[in-house]
Amino acid sequence: MRRQDREVTDFKEIENILSESKVIHTAIMDGDFPYVVPTNYGYEFDEQHRLTIYLHGAPEGKKRDLVSQNGNVGFQIDNGGRLMLPKTDDPGDHSFAYRSIIGTGKAVLVDDRATKKHALELLLVHETGHTWDNIKEHDLEYVGVIRIDVLNYTAKEHNEFK
Repeated sequence: MRRQDREVTDFKEIENILSESKVIHTAIMDGDFPYVVPTNYGYEFDEQHRLTIYLHGAPEGKKRDLVSQNGNVGFQIDNGGRLMLPKTDDPGDHSFAYRSIIGTGKAVLVDDRATKKHALELLLVHETGHTWDNIKEHDLEYVGVIRIDVLNYTAKEHNEFK
């Protein structure tokens, strides 16, 4: 990372970035060029702080077809950011505040109902802030879940002029 002064290494802060952000942009190889798709996501960490991300979408389509051919993916998550206005009238003094995570991983198509249900529960908690105990069998049948076993990631933030 070029700007190491902006790197986020504190685990709780990394969790905060994942929690406050709502969209993941996943890059999946499509021949010579990546296919980038934005989706909602759910996530969890294991005891060793390894990150797993779950994407949801249709049970068939280009995203799933590409993952079945090559599960190597890149991803980017950010909190949306905001413009930081300068204290002078110099247009070069504008900047942008953001918190983001960028990484790579292995994407796997999820077909078993138990993992799909777990993934949807994580996604719903992430997006709505509370648990949902009434996920229907029809929902599990229709949804397409992709699990990303994250291999590496970095987190970064810029929140003030330095």
